[in-house]
Amino acid sequence: MQDVFSKLGPLIIASRLKRMSDYIMRAGAEFYNSNGVDFEPKWFPLYYLLSHEKELGIMDIAQKLNISHPAVIQLAKELEKKGWVTSTKSKEDARKRLLKLSKKGISFLPQLQLIWDDIREVNRQVVESQSTNVLNALEEMEVFFASKSYTERMKEYQESKK
Repeated sequence: MQDVFSKLGPLIIASRLKRMSDYIMRAGAEFYNSNGVDFEPKWFPLYYLLSHEKELGIMDIAQKLNISHPAVIQLAKELEKKGWVTSTKSKEDARKRLLKLSKKGISFLPQLQLIWDDIREVNRQVVESQSTNVLNALEEMEVFFASKSYTERMKEYQESKK
């Protein structure tokens, strides 16, 4: 039996992407926990970036990850609360907050890298088992929306119907 999401096709693309994302995020959280690490998959982009950049400001992070300033602040708060990241005020600009991995964050990096190797391999298997490469398709969608936003496209379409 076909589920409602499948029946609705293009109308429900965002919900289908969210459902798949939620599924993969839950599985990832279970995998981290089964490996003895209290780490949420949603923290990965920020943590990974800081593991390579050492110290960055909130705005720099938002730009590098292509996410909103408030989203970075929310992730940073969660990571700080768990002790993975520390935050300090910039010496050059007191309004600017700088983030870096804490001692705890640094100490878990080797263990996390081993987990990421496993996740990368399983994800590679998933991607390669599909007839369409979902990573390529997502990148194409991102480029498509970077050239003109979803909202602009909707407005143009509605105008064209008049």
